[in-house]
Amino acid sequence: MPQGTVNSENSSVSVEEVRAELDAILHSPGFERSEKLQRFLRYVCELTLQGESSKLNEYLIGSEVFQRGADYSPTEDSVVRRQAHTLRQKLHEYYASNGRQHTVRIELPVGRYVPVFRRRQEEFLPIPANAPDAVSKKRWIQLGSKTFAVVLGSIILFAGGWALGRKTALSSGDRSTSAVSRAAQEIWGNWLATGNEAVICLSNPLTAVIQHFPRPLPMVSVPIRGRASGDLEKLLKEFFKFPAGGNVYVSPAMAKSNTGEAIAAVHLTRLFSRAGGAVRVTQSRFLGWEDLRRDNLIVLGHSDANQWADRLLNKYPLQLAKTSENTPRSIVNTRPAPGEPSSYHITYSDKEGEGDQEYALVSMLPGVQGSQRLLLISGLNTQATQIATEYLTTESTLEQLLAKLREADPAHRGLWHFQAVLKTEVHDKVPMKASLVALRLL
Repeated sequence: MPQGTVNSENSSVSVEEVRAELDAILHSPGFERSEKLQRFLRYVCELTLQGESSKLNEYLIGSEVFQRGADYSPTEDSVVRRQAHTLRQKLHEYYASNGRQHTVRIELPVGRYVPVFRRRQEEFLPIPANAPDAVSKKRWIQLGSKTFAVVLGSIILFAGGWALGRKTALSSGDRSTSAVSRAAQEIWGNWLATGNEAVICLSNPLTAVIQHFPRPLPMVSVPIRGRASGDLEKLLKEFFKFPAGGNVYVSPAMAKSNTGEAIAAVHLTRLFSRAGGAVRVTQSRFLGWEDLRRDNLIVLGHSDANQWADRLLNKYPLQLAKTSENTPRSIVNTRPAPGEPSSYHITYSDKEGEGDQEYALVSMLPGVQGSQRLLLISGLNTQATQIATEYLTTESTLEQLLAKLREADPAHRGLWHFQAVLKTEVHDKVPMKASLVALRLL
């Protein structure tokens, strides 16, 4: 390779060209006000240009770029993953605007911290800011003797909903809130204003992949796996109908989202698209206070899976109980009205034809700085989050909710801020119709 060039993604680009492009990016509007992103991009590019890209990893970047020090633990502090997610979005936005015609491109592939330098061979098609990083990413797991491809359901469902809603909006020309019902306009208010953007935050529950292997695995394996034994192994074999014999292993995971929330994201996307608004998606592990100050945010999921729920609800009358060995998941009514219970929790039924009773807490709130909006949809299980979102995006149920809001405050003007408890019956993890059981105006 000639001196002064770097080879990346099968194209040779000179060091001078890369540094010129890097300088242009760092001085662009999307980067010049973010010192963190500037340091991040400059660091990974310079180390790569120096031929030391093999050193780049999450620990090094956290320690050197974000000054977390020698005690930095990537498993406890997700700053590098969050900032990498933001950096990829900003680069996509840059090459969709200021850098559209630039010959040299700098990219940060998903799942890697080593940048790619390439020449533009054809017209660049930017990934929309609201499209997730891992649309085409698949994960493979081994269960028994069969191999299954597991596509991240939340991403596929969200992308499908975005595309469907976008197609609907485009086919009808320049839509506005007139494309949705009056009840939706009044309850959602400026959420649905044309040109506004909402950020949907999916939760990241602590989960585990259960796998069956005919023979014991080595003590050290990738990914990390722990062998189940005793009563736990027996329970898992019976529940998942694994073959007799063999060994059951558990692999911890923290980058998954719940199916009910993915379906909820589809409903929200279709509503916003009909009104001419825009949405994008993120995960709770990437969310920071800066996002809460800047964005109109819809937070999905229970506090067990989304750490932001407790922080954002701690001053309001309806809250989520902290789960413990003696306390099940529940919604706490800190100031119950006459005839109201002090809490709402899941009731499981063992009668034929009867479903489990589940609840969701809906909180339509002002943003942390007042200028933005905040909505939390917190089902005690993921299916309750799904049905609560359907309730908030369906015309008939929005009419019912609006009637109750007006009944509570006939003289109200302006934006509605409220909390509501919804109940649903669930059969085989499928939620039925939701009904309103408690309402608080804020």
